[in-house]
Amino acid sequence: MRIGVDIRGLLTGQHSGVEQYTLQVLEHLLKIDRDNIYVLFYVAYRDLDAKLSQLLSEATFLRSPNVEIRQLKWINFPLLLHAIWKPLGWPLADKVCGGLDVMWQPSPRLLPVSHRCRTVITFHDLVFALFPQFYTWKSRLWQWQMSYPYLARTAGRIIAVSESTKNDLVNLYRVDPAKISVVYEGVAPIYFMPSGTETINALRAKFQVTDKYLYYLGSLEPRKNVIAVVRSLHYIKQQGFANIKLVISGAKSWLSEAIFAEVEKLNLGSEVIFTGPVTEIEKIAWLQNATAFIFPTFYEGFGLPVLEAMAAGCPVITTNVASLPEVTGSAAMLVSPYQQSELNSALQRLLMDPGLLRELVASGQERARQFTWEKTAVATLKILMDGGE
Repeated sequence: MRIGVDIRGLLTGQHSGVEQYTLQVLEHLLKIDRDNIYVLFYVAYRDLDAKLSQLLSEATFLRSPNVEIRQLKWINFPLLLHAIWKPLGWPLADKVCGGLDVMWQPSPRLLPVSHRCRTVITFHDLVFALFPQFYTWKSRLWQWQMSYPYLARTAGRIIAVSESTKNDLVNLYRVDPAKISVVYEGVAPIYFMPSGTETINALRAKFQVTDKYLYYLGSLEPRKNVIAVVRSLHYIKQQGFANIKLVISGAKSWLSEAIFAEVEKLNLGSEVIFTGPVTEIEKIAWLQNATAFIFPTFYEGFGLPVLEAMAAGCPVITTNVASLPEVTGSAAMLVSPYQQSELNSALQRLLMDPGLLRELVASGQERARQFTWEKTAVATLKILMDGGE
């Protein structure tokens, strides 16, 4: 078979969960499948050829013998491409790729193919439909013109990363549940392995983190409810936990100014450390040495940072919404994202109860071992081979 893979999302310069998912699944697909041809498709404009070269130098598995790379050369204006793709359905991506049996899109994007090419699309979440208030008007306009309801209804098969996302697709977009397969994301074995002291010591020195610390990992945007973590830090300091800081890792996103304003308002400028984006090795070191991982998000399609924290042996406090109870089981403390007092109380209880802390470490790692990228790739390959009809 010739299996197309839309890799446009890997060339955006972002390092979100969707990009991590795409790379992990591709790496493991190429490990278990030597027979089928994988045709990586992208649109060449601006500096994307250079970004592709960088990607290939970092993700060397993409140079496997059964990998081809095809590009659609287009004018330096992607919105024009969308304007032609949407009403005209041209040019056809499978034709550009030299003919395909199936096209897999690791995230939904406009991409017309011929009737002979089956389609499989992975949907991670429907946050833009459920919580439009978390986006700027420009973001909402972009999401609208991408026609996600149409893509969901017309896809041959859909991969949902959780039962929660599957339910959202059925309830919001009226998608036939029979064509949706739930395939969980995974966590790499390196998260379970002690990272040593060299990396964390260097990070502590760089950011002057000498005491215990709480950890948050994720983009700085309203949906993630980072303000609640800042407020909980302020609360526990008032309860006598003076020697603890908060380390926040992640890139600034839209509407993030309120987070910094809250830090200033609560006079926590020296207590909250913003590291910016981190490498995989740095992330693991921060997680493995944190007192707790706090993730009070309003909504997640899967919640990969929570799974990674559990694998790294970091006690987790997260929310009781969407996919998170599904992912964590009984291995995390769950609170309402709408009740600051619940988060405050859970954090205080965790800090005062070493036995609870040890219990969460053990149960979290046991739970995390159930999610592997190998399982994700095997299930994905079966769906691609079955087709999208």
